[in-house]
Amino acid sequence: MPILPSIQDQNVIATVGEFFSAGGMLMWPILGCSVVVVGLAIERYSSLRRARVAPQVVADSVEQIVQGNADVVAAGILEAEAPAARVLAAGLRRRGYPLADVEKAMEDRLAAEAARFRGNVRGITLMAAVAPLLGLLGTVLGIAEAFAVVEQTGLGKAQSSEALAAGIKVALYTTIFGLFVAIPATLVAAHLQARARRLAAGILATVAPAVEALAQRPAQDPAQGPDGATHAA
Repeated sequence: MPILPSIQDQNVIATVGEFFSAGGMLMWPILGCSVVVVGLAIERYSSLRRARVAPQVVADSVEQIVQGNADVVAAGILEAEAPAARVLAAGLRRRGYPLADVEKAMEDRLAAEAARFRGNVRGITLMAAVAPLLGLLGTVLGIAEAFAVVEQTGLGKAQSSEALAAGIKVALYTTIFGLFVAIPATLVAAHLQARARRLAAGILATVAPAVEALAQRPAQDPAQGPDGATHAA
């Protein structure tokens, strides 16, 4: 036996459809903002996962560097794509330099990666700001249209008062819809910002033990002088 939608479900669908259509053309840009928010949020939640940002291979490489085996992991880390691996690779490129230089290289790379974490979050924040503004614009235009109708028919009539009230009610739909999009978008953006900060701090904690090890110059061959040139015995 087929399951037919209940009368209550039909009423809800009709109400939502009427609500959207009554709001006017500016409901569509606000709907577009909601689609952008959902798309960017899915992309950021997919990208900002610890397994992708700081995989276990990075921690293993740091352990090898601390043990003095930087040469073993250097090639793999320099070609890796994970953000934590790129931070560690920045330190490897300064291997043997003074401690301050190694720290600066890794800090700069970490700052760049943290900015990339927040990249699409800014888009969500922008949509959270634009949606209620579009809603407000729709409300203002709707109220202006309602008053224009009253101006033509005269305010003293009961029909004019009803038309004005109905026009203002419909005009407020865009503001309601704009806030309905903006509030969740703001919460999602705040959560993603916090996640990005935690991941950046996690990268720092993961690679920090390797800084001093990278700043130490590799052991030289006894036949080589301080300048690296080979000297006869």
